[in-house]
Amino acid sequence: MSRIQKLTINKMTLKERVKFILICLLSIIVLTSALFFFINVSGITILDIFAGADIIYYTWRDVLALLYLPVMGYADVLVFLFLFLPFTFRLTKLWVDFSNVICVYAVLAFFLTLPLSFYISFFPLADYYSCGLRGPFSGAYYVKDLKMCEQFEYHPESGSDDVSAISVTPQDKK
Repeated sequence: MSRIQKLTINKMTLKERVKFILICLLSIIVLTSALFFFINVSGITILDIFAGADIIYYTWRDVLALLYLPVMGYADVLVFLFLFLPFTFRLTKLWVDFSNVICVYAVLAFFLTLPLSFYISFFPLADYYSCGLRGPFSGAYYVKDLKMCEQFEYHPESGSDDVSAISVTPQDKK
């Protein structure tokens, strides 16, 4: 008998089952929360770019997060199935097969991120003005009107403690 078959034959103790259920529930909560978070942050940014919003905060990580949404969704579904279906050898084989597909997609998504982020930076954002980068890995605000960049500038010499929190709109400048 192989080692995998021995593992599937043995029943879990109550303590092992409780640990397994708690880990699966924690995984479901974390993965589902991450899905909603990345949809709200990265998905809306990408939609704003193609919808032509006036102000966009874009970073290359938005593309990576958007491409990893299916990975998180598949992993969430697999953990859910693993939790509520009986533990069998067939389910384990299905888990391994889907995990291989997820890993291949994750690697492809990682390598597609760089060309896609350059494409978005050069073509859809060509009609926007950049308000400047704060660092090599940080994002930048893109605006349609160059005067709108003033609301994102920080002036430490003005003496006020929290100047960056004051929003300046084009109507305030008239």
